[in-house]
Order: sequence, then structure tokens, then C-alpha cells
Amino acid sequence: MRFRVEAERTMARLAGVHESRRFEPTARQRSLLEALSEGPAEGVSLVGYGGAMGGGKTRLLAELALDAALLHPGNNILVGRQHYTDLHTTTLAEFLRACPERFIRERSETPNQRVAVSVAPGIPSSTIHFRHLSSWTGLGSQEYGSVFIDEAGEVAEDAARMLLTRLRHRAQRRRWFVAASNPWPGWFERWFVRRELDEEALEVAGGRVIFVPARIEDNPHLPARYADQQRALHPGDWVERFIEGRFDAFAGQVYGRFDAKLHAWSGPLPSFARYVGGLDFGAPSDDAHFTAGVVAGITDSRAPCGPDVLIRLDEFEERGPDVIQRLEAWQRRCVAQFGRIRWCADRSQSAWIDHQRRQRIAVVPSRGGEGSVNWGISLVQERLAADPPRSYYMPRMTRFAERMREYRWALREGGEPKPVKRQDDLLDADRYLHELAQERPRAGALPQVIISNGPRGRMAHWPGR
Repeated sequence: MRFRVEAERTMARLAGVHESRRFEPTARQRSLLEALSEGPAEGVSLVGYGGAMGGGKTRLLAELALDAALLHPGNNILVGRQHYTDLHTTTLAEFLRACPERFIRERSETPNQRVAVSVAPGIPSSTIHFRHLSSWTGLGSQEYGSVFIDEAGEVAEDAARMLLTRLRHRAQRRRWFVAASNPWPGWFERWFVRRELDEEALEVAGGRVIFVPARIEDNPHLPARYADQQRALHPGDWVERFIEGRFDAFAGQVYGRFDAKLHAWSGPLPSFARYVGGLDFGAPSDDAHFTAGVVAGITDSRAPCGPDVLIRLDEFEERGPDVIQRLEAWQRRCVAQFGRIRWCADRSQSAWIDHQRRQRIAVVPSRGGEGSVNWGISLVQERLAADPPRSYYMPRMTRFAERMREYRWALREGGEPKPVKRQDDLLDADRYLHELAQERPRAGALPQVIISNGPRGRMAHWPGR
């Protein structure tokens, strides 16, 4: 009973601040507000608001930021998007249109925007920070009562997780984490649509997860027949994803033939003729690109599945200080487990290739050059599409399976298609691996150097000598 009374009281206060600025939420937006008002005391509500374009997501985030500021004097709030230039022309612009001038106490932009607001002079101001999330390690010293992420499909999952740890500002006891997204595969879909978070553990800890679908028909402010016009203008997969708001339609998926079940290897491993690996190097900072590696075996003629079938055996995807040392430790473990391995790495990362060679690791540069990305993708596609497949992965490689599913083309007009450059490091490494997989070992070729741990530490060996 007390819980219901508190929720009703919160909704009444929300109605009051909405009336003071003449905001009338849609029925769909009101259902989200009710879910937030029923959040656990001293807890956090994780809300995903996603689906169709034109579903009112940007306006809702702007209004929610103002709600969190006015309801909880002295609050600290973040509104973020991957790039500040995009945030400035969308959510921030919407916020400044929605926020009455009489509520604003201070504004500054150095380099991101900060707006201090309160219901009336003399009441403690709340501060709303509008900032980019492309570099998120600096968020670790902040405290927020609410966090709002626009276009969450653009934002790294690590940034979202970091922001969750920052939800502890005392001004707001019922804390809000609200992310809005169109239907892109990624952490938003996994958290809110596929419900892969441990929600039972979260509930015990005073939190809960809510997904509210955004639909065009729920937004009365759109032009007449907007949805019909969009359906007439765009292809079917685009309509399913962005007009109907379906998360199970894969507009622009690069590896559309990848099937997590079909391409997962089951049963004992067959015999292999050789082992190959791919490497992609990232900078040693917490928010840099990942340093990634994939190692695979190529079956020999004795394998029940036939020769020249590629089975990925292990993965490495990490970043931060000492990441190269961790990568090399992983490489040594792979050598100890599987045998000699030949590696291929991004041609443009010549300094790291030279470093690996100084460590007596057999690594060659990738092909590189114009069109090499799409050529490498075609090598991966060819093996995936074969019937039966000539490409598999070990089921324990969960990060690889996620990356394959979420890898997509950039939506752009004209020119050669290119994938979106985000969290693609593991798949870049896989692509380099495929360059070696297509080669046929030359008769009489010198064996490559391999590394292992010996009684005197790291040692180099030439097989057969």
C-alpha cells in the first residue's frame, strides 16, 4: 500500500511539473513515466525505450532530464550520446525548446554543455550535463541521480556499464537509467529486448529492467500518413526495422549467413593440418580500440568433416594497460595447447608487427590496400555460406558470436559499402586469419618460428630441428 501511495505521489508531482511547462506526454510516454515512478526506493530502474524512428524518443529524453532536475533539487544528471555534435543538434536542442527560460539559472559550454535549472529562485539548482560518450573513462569520478543515453546503438557497452556505476547521487533516491535506441543489434537489444541481464540478481540488489517499445502510431505530433509514406519510400528490411521497430530484422547485417547454432562446433575436435591466427592491435588505454586475436585450426584429410574446414578455437579481446603482454601470454597458451601457429595482422600496424617479430613470433602483414576489407569479408562469407559450412567456432567463444551478429554495414548513399567501424576488432582479426586460411602450404617451405614456455622462460623453436 505504501509503495502504491508513493508511486501515485510521484506521478502527481510529475503532472505538476509537466503542467508548469505545458508538456502533455503521449500514452506510451506516460506508461514509461509510471514505470519510473514505481521504481524501488534507493534503487535503480533500467529502462530501454526503443523501436521505430519517429517514436518520440528524443523529446522524451529531454523531458525526463528536466523532470529529474526539477523533482530532485540539487541533482546531478547526464544526457549523453556517442558524439557531442549529434547531441547538440538533437537532444540538447529539444531540451532548450522544452525548458522554460524561467527555470534556467546558468548555462556554460566548455567544451560540453552544462545547464543548471530549478523550479524557482532560492531552490537548489540541479545540473544537467550534455556530453559525448566516445571517451568514457573520465566518468569514473562522477555521481549522478539520472543518466539518459540517446541513440544507444552508437554507444559502447563499456560506457553504459561505467555510467551504471555512477548512479549514486543522494539527491535522487529512485535513480533512473534510460536509454533510447532504434533497432540495432548490440547491448541495448541484449539488455532490454532479449533480456540477457541477470534480472533476478538485479531485483535482489534493488533494481529492475523495463522495456517500452516506441511506435510511430504512438506519436500524435508526426505528419499525417508519415508511416505510410516511409513504407512507400524504403525497402522491406528497412521498413521492418525502422518503421515497424522490429529488433529481429537485420537491416545491414554484414554476416547475414551467420547462425549461432549452425556454425557452433559440436563434438570432439577433428585432426588439423595447420593452425592460423589473426591479430588486431589497439592502444593500451581503457577506452581505446580492443586488442584482439582469433586462432583457428584447418582440418586435414582425415577429419570426418573433410579437409580445409576452418574451426575457430579461441578468442582474445581486451584493452587497457599491459594489453600487449596479456595478448602475448594468450598466444603462448594457444601454442602450448594447439601447436605451431602462423599469425596475420593489420598491415598498417607495422610497429606492433615488428614488436611481435622481435619476440620471435611468426606474424605476417595482411594484404591491405583498396578493397581489402570487403575482400576479406568475402573470404569469411564464402566459408559461412557453404553447404555444409566450412567455417565454425567453439561455443565458448561468446564474444565472437555476439560480434558476428552485431556487425553491420554503414548506411550511406553510393560508393563501395563499408562496415560500421565500432567494436569490429575481433572480426578484423578473424578476417586476417582468413587470408592465411585461403593459402595452400608450399612444398619445401621453411617452417615458421613458434613460441613456448621453456625452463628458462620464453623460448623460440624451429619444428623438426
